[in-house]
Amino acid sequence: MTSPHGRRRAGAATALGLALVLPLGAAHAEPGDPGDELTIDSLPTLADTEIDGHRGAITLPDIEAVDIPDIEPFVPEVTSDGDETVVSLDTDVLFEFGKAELSAEAKKAVVDAVRDVPDDAAIEVVGHTDSIGSDADNLALSKKRAQAAATAITAERDDLTTKVSGKGESDPVAPNTQGDEDNPEGREKNRRVEIRYAD
Repeated sequence: MTSPHGRRRAGAATALGLALVLPLGAAHAEPGDPGDELTIDSLPTLADTEIDGHRGAITLPDIEAVDIPDIEPFVPEVTSDGDETVVSLDTDVLFEFGKAELSAEAKKAVVDAVRDVPDDAAIEVVGHTDSIGSDADNLALSKKRAQAAATAITAERDDLTTKVSGKGESDPVAPNTQGDEDNPEGREKNRRVEIRYAD
């Protein structure tokens, strides 16, 4: 005896069979009949002309272009006077504010900056800051940053002899102020680590 639940399930299966088969033009098979299961081999085929009526163009929404800002690569400033080459690294790129730890990317940038240093050369790594903060804090920070850069260099170039020092704010290359006004551009230039070696 079939339960009421069984009847509903059978009815649902029949409706499902009709939904699957009738649109495809196949004859409806009664539940339980042999061969009423759909397989790859038993699926009906459709001609292209039958499919064409159901094809339609898809309208894509307009997509606005996104402006991607230009990202300038890290390029150290290199100067030479014939006797000495100075490679100046912008510490704003290398270090977080007030910190002296180099990220993996910053270490690679430092190492890339000394790629042209001759084998077995002696280099001096000197840290500099701007004038914001106390003299003592700036001196300590400049030494730590110089040491971090020197450590990254010698990890890749153990042929180089390094000397490390920090000068804090005592040797600016640009004015930290102009008149009584702050000079952010000048301070940015003063925050640097220099790598010096003889030509």
